[in-house]
Parts: sequence; structure tokens; C-alpha cells
Amino acid sequence: MRYRRINLDGKSVTETRLAAANTLPGVLVNIDSSEEFAVVSALSGRIYVMHPASHQGLGISEAVPAGDSGVAEYVEEGRELALLCPAGAYKKDTPIKLGTAGKGAIGVEVTDVIIGYSQDEVTLTADDLIRVRFRSGV
Repeated sequence: MRYRRINLDGKSVTETRLAAANTLPGVLVNIDSSEEFAVVSALSGRIYVMHPASHQGLGISEAVPAGDSGVAEYVEEGRELALLCPAGAYKKDTPIKLGTAGKGAIGVEVTDVIIGYSQDEVTLTADDLIRVRFRSGV
């Protein structure tokens, strides 16, 4: 993994909840009707980025187990957080949309809902974290 933490902007706006299912660090989650973190499938309500469960001795690439305590970082305009994204070529200001399983993905400005922009210039060969500056309305 390219990053060892999710919060890259030095701000701390977190929530602590149980994970509804096994949840990878760096994916987008919200709080479900059971008051647990659940991976998002649509952009609605408050959105968070899941942290690694380092408080449980887990690393950045290990999922927070279902039913265990998780910490997530609140997404708001201008924040730079590490988001898990699939393989691809990312350049500075590449538009990022919500992909599958709560991950980010390369988006197209005129057809996709853009959640932010890549701040990295990197070619990923597998799922990894990239630095994303989030935009308003997410």
C-alpha cells in the first residue's frame, strides 16, 4: 500500500461505530439503520472513509471484521483523504467517482457524479490508496 493512513490533511473529524460487514480501510461508508458502518452503494447521507483498525493491531490492507469497532473519517469539501481505488492511471486532478464496493474509480466529468479529484500521479497495478481532494456535495 502506498499510504499508511487515511487522514492526510491533518484534520480529525471521526466517528467510531461497529462495522456491519468486513470493511476494507479506504472505502466509503455511511451509518446504516442499525447505527453501524456500512459500505455505500449510493451517495446519500453523511459519507465517511474507513480507517485501518490499527487500534486492534490490524494493518492498512486488512479489513475491519464485521461486528468489530471501526473508525471512519468524515468526508467534506476540500479534505484530502486516502481512498481505495482500482488499478488505473491516475494523474493530478483525475476526476474520481464512486466505484464498486465503496471504492473510488476514475470518472468522467459530464456523465458521472464526481466526488473529488486525484492529487496523485501514479499508475496502480492493483487496488491501492490514492490521495483524493473531495468536492462539495459529497
